[in-house]
Amino acid sequence: MTSITGPAIAAEPLEVTVPTRVLGAIVAAEGGAAVVIHVDAALGPADIRVGGAVHSVAASQRDLLDDPRNAPRVGAGVRKILSAARPDLAATFEANHKAWTMTFVRKVLGWNARLAASPVRGKRIINSLDRAALLAWAGAVVDPKGQPAPPALARAPKDATAATLESYVAYVEALVRSLE
Repeated sequence: MTSITGPAIAAEPLEVTVPTRVLGAIVAAEGGAAVVIHVDAALGPADIRVGGAVHSVAASQRDLLDDPRNAPRVGAGVRKILSAARPDLAATFEANHKAWTMTFVRKVLGWNARLAASPVRGKRIINSLDRAALLAWAGAVVDPKGQPAPPALARAPKDATAATLESYVAYVEALVRSLE
């Protein structure tokens, strides 16, 4: 299990366990200094554990956050869970959500424009690399009888390097580059 700690806060931070650093990045963006992230790959792909209880933040799809258009919605689910656990910080979680999503959406628009020219757009691609959300975002049709995925996609990272928004942005950037 990996632990990622934010800056100290006055109250005891919430211990939040996530299955990947990608999902941890969204939790960290929502919770800020009020959360400490732990990574446990045994959790479901869209589950987080807060205060011993496991909550689902989205449809259970491993590669959901490979399409960053899902990140604000997943973040809203995380915000609700964190607010229920710490109602005294609900306004902080709301402000954090607005702050990170406003700038993040601009990045998504840029990635959308780049993927509009992707060579996989409109092609039938086999999802042999478990990247259905990414392929669909790029405009490919996931089809078991399609052509193989681009070799660069096989070399793309499987997770962010840290549970931070900056690391998640770098992760998505690498995914987009793999389909250009």
